[in-house]
Amino acid sequence: MNIQPVIIPVGNEKLSGLLYTPELSNETKLPSVVILHGRGSSKKRYADRGEALAKRGILTLVFDFRGCGESDGDFKHQTIAMGFEDAVAGYEFLKNHPQCDNKRLGVLGGSFGGYQAALLAEKYSIPSLVLAAPAIYQDDWWNIVPESMDPGRKELYRKQSGFEGTKSMDAVSKYSGKILILEHEKDEIIPQRVTEAYYQNAVNAQLKEKKTIVDAPHALHDKVYIDQAVRIVCDWFSKTL
Repeated sequence: MNIQPVIIPVGNEKLSGLLYTPELSNETKLPSVVILHGRGSSKKRYADRGEALAKRGILTLVFDFRGCGESDGDFKHQTIAMGFEDAVAGYEFLKNHPQCDNKRLGVLGGSFGGYQAALLAEKYSIPSLVLAAPAIYQDDWWNIVPESMDPGRKELYRKQSGFEGTKSMDAVSKYSGKILILEHEKDEIIPQRVTEAYYQNAVNAQLKEKKTIVDAPHALHDKVYIDQAVRIVCDWFSKTL
């Protein structure tokens, strides 16, 4: 396996990424995965999944959203819409890589990245999708920096409001590929009703599954939970790409 730093342009700024390339195989084009990290996180948090997928023969890109990790930009100015621009830039980068089989190009998104992954699935024909503890946002928050909002308003929305008709739920309801919803049982940020809504709204999926990591909180710091997430994700993409 080879790990290569890459630079991904987005507007006048640059995203910092790592490309995990499998050992040489007989395939000239490889199944591939783009990984989208959570809000305020970084590509380092998904290095284990990048390495594990590459060991399974899957070309994998992990990058920092603007304002995160080593990418350009100021996180205090990063709107939800800018996150989608970054997700598109990362996806396009890998789609156009000479070793990427873009008919077998999947996406893994965690939390904020899960929300953006759902939106990518409406813009592109993505055969396999993993939404891990995916976030949910109201459409009128699109050009807002989430951290600038009243935390209580966001929490109330996740716990009490309906999600039908929002960008991400519309995208998931139209999705016709294979989708896995990964739930963290003790998630203190994303209520189970959010992950269940994503699962239930995937009405046109060719295949849909939901798996739960027992006792896991929202952010997976404990190796026990990380190892489970790595295994589930690798097994899923090995099966569906």
